[in-house]
Amino acid sequence: MPARCHLFSLPAELLENVLIRCSADGHPLSVAAVAQTCRQFRTLVYHAADRHLWRALFLTTFDDPRLLAHLKSEIYWQRDFTERIWAARVIQRSARTLTVSTKKRALRSTSAMMYPIDGFLEETGNPDKHARVLNALLTVMRTACPSAPHQIRPISAEPTAGQPPVPGLTRAHARTPVYPPPVPSQASSLNIAWLKDTLSRGLPFSITQIISYDTLAVEWYTMPEGQALCQLTAYLDFLPIPLVDPDIDDATPSTSSRQRKPRKSPVRRKGLKTAEMIDMSEEAQRARAREHARPHAFDMGYLSRRRHWGPYLAVRRQRGGPSEPVMSDVEADLDEDTDTDYDADYVPPDDASTSSATPEPAAAPAISALPSPEELRPDWTWLAAARIVAQCKLRQHVNAEDIAKLENWNNLREGAWIPEPQQPSVEADGTSEENPLQAEATQSKEPDEEWKRYERDWAGAEGVWRRLVCWLDYDDLLYHNSYGAFLDADLDEAWIIVPMSLRITGYSAPSLPHLYPDRPTIHVEGEMGGAGWVGSVDVGDNDIRRAYGTVSMLPDGEVRWSITSSAPGSNEDEWASEAVQLGGVGSAMGALGMWTGAFHEDGDPLGVLWQWRVE
Repeated sequence: MPARCHLFSLPAELLENVLIRCSADGHPLSVAAVAQTCRQFRTLVYHAADRHLWRALFLTTFDDPRLLAHLKSEIYWQRDFTERIWAARVIQRSARTLTVSTKKRALRSTSAMMYPIDGFLEETGNPDKHARVLNALLTVMRTACPSAPHQIRPISAEPTAGQPPVPGLTRAHARTPVYPPPVPSQASSLNIAWLKDTLSRGLPFSITQIISYDTLAVEWYTMPEGQALCQLTAYLDFLPIPLVDPDIDDATPSTSSRQRKPRKSPVRRKGLKTAEMIDMSEEAQRARAREHARPHAFDMGYLSRRRHWGPYLAVRRQRGGPSEPVMSDVEADLDEDTDTDYDADYVPPDDASTSSATPEPAAAPAISALPSPEELRPDWTWLAAARIVAQCKLRQHVNAEDIAKLENWNNLREGAWIPEPQQPSVEADGTSEENPLQAEATQSKEPDEEWKRYERDWAGAEGVWRRLVCWLDYDDLLYHNSYGAFLDADLDEAWIIVPMSLRITGYSAPSLPHLYPDRPTIHVEGEMGGAGWVGSVDVGDNDIRRAYGTVSMLPDGEVRWSITSSAPGSNEDEWASEAVQLGGVGSAMGALGMWTGAFHEDGDPLGVLWQWRVE
């Protein structure tokens, strides 16, 4: 009679394939469950001689991060896989949709969906746990596989004498779409599919309420939870809690009745009363998010030399000590007695100077230089507010189909607008003809000139763009910065989408040669539509402005866009803008940022911009 067979009589490779198949079929937790059954399985899963099993498990669910152009850190297959699965588990247990009943619909003549607020207040969560979940989501988004490149049409060559730098902006506007072309389908992303599935019911309310309610003490903006949530919002937009009609939707919300009540956040919550009823329709949730975004996005006091006049963390310099970015003005406010003490750019009311860029009197400490590229970090709290303002404006005036072309999460993947590397042409005798500039740089023996080998459009800058610009009437901007707190129900932003055409005019040394030696600073020049842009090919007096600037790298891997535009009918600078790329380098999502006066004078307005490439 044959001896009894047991599971471990099978080859280890076959057992591993069974676990890999379970993960590929959508059951990643089965791996941990099997490891808990006996010592042999635990050794197989957690104490193998190498990490080939965890690499295979990871690649069943997520994109291969080795495909990314710049991978700055070692890949920890087990840690990254388990952290992401843990985050998904937390979201699945705590995120829930809201059921809309037929009775509730019949009782109301509006689209409002009223819910008792006390049911949500109990969901105040642990900020450390929130930060961990949010950072796991951000890691998934950052490591999505590169996008297949869009068809790239060469931009016009050098202009003729006496003509604008890039002629034909009106023609370019007429032939190109307003929104990015469809995402190429030949290279789908497991990461994006996983994000869509994980966030299909939104984030837990304990996280969502942070964006849509004034429930936070000011120091929240200095916490890891704050920056992580705001970065996710800047990338994905505000995610409202979904409403589900059981008569229409097959999926019904489910919550765990045995879920432990989380530890309350140490951040002081305020402003919500349990006796209130709250409108949880998507429209109402987005309106509340915009109400709380406007004071941040249009705060004239935000403009500062210490932020390089852009959406960056303020750099604090101490005498005799190193400089460091601070998470927000709030942190500095907590350490200072008054705003005038805290802001190095502050000009006292009785001072004769009219510019915040002018030096202070000799008796006061001199205003420090602008922050260096090494010191600049994106301020995701401001960028999240800008994204909410811009997205709400688009939803007001643009049809859903066009918005979907822009906000598609696949647009965050790197490489959509990166041109294919140029192959050297082959002569008849079999030799190759190199680019003269690259050949000269290759022959150069100067180490400081090494970057010239990498002169190329690594950022996808050259092409035709669209730029959404949002602003408030200047009187409204002044009033609400002084008295109104942006609570006027009739307050609304002006907006326009204008074309922008850019071509590369040259390169200079990388902004961060020690981190990104192969990404030299790109210099661009072109044309941009102004506030009076019409866009018709039959109109000969379109408001066309000269534009120029640079594209460079920030220390955390984000791409910085610095563009200045001229006054109408003049080459004199009028507006300056600073923006940060959304997603990977060359992403189709474009760049989000702010615009303000080019000379940074007292009383300069500021507004929101979002630019994306269309050709």
